[in-house]
Amino acid sequence: MTIGSLPPNHEQMASWNAAVHLYRHLVEGGIPDEISTSLLLAQGEAAYSDLTLGYARFYGMDVTYRQTSGFFLGSPLFVAAGLAVNAMGNSLAKRRAEEQAAPQWREHCPARVVVTTYCTMCFAHGRWLRFPHPAVVDFNADMLNSVCYLIFNDAEPLQLAGPQVPWLVVLLSSFLYGPDRLPGLPFLQSIART
Repeated sequence: MTIGSLPPNHEQMASWNAAVHLYRHLVEGGIPDEISTSLLLAQGEAAYSDLTLGYARFYGMDVTYRQTSGFFLGSPLFVAAGLAVNAMGNSLAKRRAEEQAAPQWREHCPARVVVTTYCTMCFAHGRWLRFPHPAVVDFNADMLNSVCYLIFNDAEPLQLAGPQVPWLVVLLSSFLYGPDRLPGLPFLQSIART
């Protein structure tokens, strides 16, 4: 079996098969298996995954840049050339600053990702970040490229990527939408047909 247009590697294939198994288990009324964790969880909160995935956030940022100006003495040709070079340098600095400021995926790093009853927790850049499931307003996935996106009302979008994403998408979908809605989710259709 191939996933998408490229043959999968062993880890992708194992994740795909685990996702199919979890999907069928949940659709048939099963519940995900809890795992043990060293994390201190809230009363009644359980952990269901502990993975290392690619992590990124989507946002723009304020960027400053310096415009330079020069004082040129000499022939008119020398002064004109100096002003032109100065203008090109300022234009290039402005363009670089605009590119850096534009909204884009940032903070790329491997992160420990723990999904619990109430939230998705990511240990990224030396600290734990909690993304409560009720704060998610949109969830989507590109199963063939092993990437998923959690969109929030009051926080920057979160991207998780890696070979285990198909299994994670099924798990997160069951918490975000409920097991009854799994068959109707467009990004799970490739799992449902397997």
